[in-house]
Amino acid sequence: MSENPRTDSDNPEISPRLQFREQRQRRQNMVFSVIVSILAAISLASLLVLSGIVRVPFSNEFSAADEVVEADEVPCFPEGSNPVSPEGIHVSVLNATGRPGLAGQVAASLEAQGVVIDATGNYQGQYYGAVKLVAGDSNVVNAYTLSRVFVDSTVRYSESDPESITLILGEGFNDLPSTDEITHLLSPEVPLEQDPKCKPLPQDDE
Repeated sequence: MSENPRTDSDNPEISPRLQFREQRQRRQNMVFSVIVSILAAISLASLLVLSGIVRVPFSNEFSAADEVVEADEVPCFPEGSNPVSPEGIHVSVLNATGRPGLAGQVAASLEAQGVVIDATGNYQGQYYGAVKLVAGDSNVVNAYTLSRVFVDSTVRYSESDPESITLILGEGFNDLPSTDEITHLLSPEVPLEQDPKCKPLPQDDE
């Protein structure tokens, strides 16, 4: 007559030990699942913030306060600024295209509107955009005022703050509007438009 094989459950010493191991394994699995879920949520949130889909309100004030425009970036004109009269704008016109005499032609059209032309010449370099207006702190509003005349123009910041705006005519420049259109575009009725990519000007420490 054969005997029935003994199982661990028949052993009063082994059974509690197995139950303890099973319970500990379940607890460990639960803890690991929670940790993995939290890490996945943090990774997803970080990805959304970095991609710009989700903004972090509490960090905006700090980043906005610390981030100011640097050389050749797009500056913001001060809030509440209005266009200036053409007579208050000083500009040097430079030709970065292969079209001879272009700087002089554009300068003459602007001068007829009252803009003060400080210099004309050829740009020592290449620029493939349409028009770039380089201005320092004191001329940012003037540059935005003048930029209304040019299609696809961009205002860029100069840390040296020259007295005159540098207007660079690039390969993408076509032609100026008509005289009447320029007169209208330079009038106070046409508001300044802030570039969405602009950064605030540095604040005076004084």
